[in-house]
Amino acid sequence: MRVEFSWEPEAADRRDALRAVAPAVRWAPAFAVCLVVVAAVLLLADNTSAAVLSLVAAAAVAIGVPWQASLLYRDTLSANQRVRATADEFALRMHGMGLPDELAWSCMQSWQETEHGIVLRIGARAHGPVYAVPHRAFALPADEHMFRELLIRRVGPTG
Repeated sequence: MRVEFSWEPEAADRRDALRAVAPAVRWAPAFAVCLVVVAAVLLLADNTSAAVLSLVAAAAVAIGVPWQASLLYRDTLSANQRVRATADEFALRMHGMGLPDELAWSCMQSWQETEHGIVLRIGARAHGPVYAVPHRAFALPADEHMFRELLIRRVGPTG
């Protein structure tokens, strides 16, 4: 069984992958908004220094959490770079500038499916590379189904 697919990475693919592997990224904006509300209440209570501290914390959460996640979970896919990939029983091969030529299935830590695609975690480290393969990469639904079957058989169930 061999599956071929290709795509041009987009910023939305990276955001989707980060949300999948670092759930704090998903909740950071809501938490930052809560901190802003707390700051407003503190201002109404005439506690200016605590309100300023709450606003600083809101900015740190809104900016810091996504930034740290993007540093920890790096990928080498740049936008507007066509990625061609093939997968078979032995390995996943991705062709594009700066990409590893071949990834043995044993190198894959885990994978999971999101609303927008399939997220692959590579390497034994907790914060290894992450690759997002969007649903649009597959020409036919059957190709995506075969890729999913390969992942289940060679890497394990989603998770």
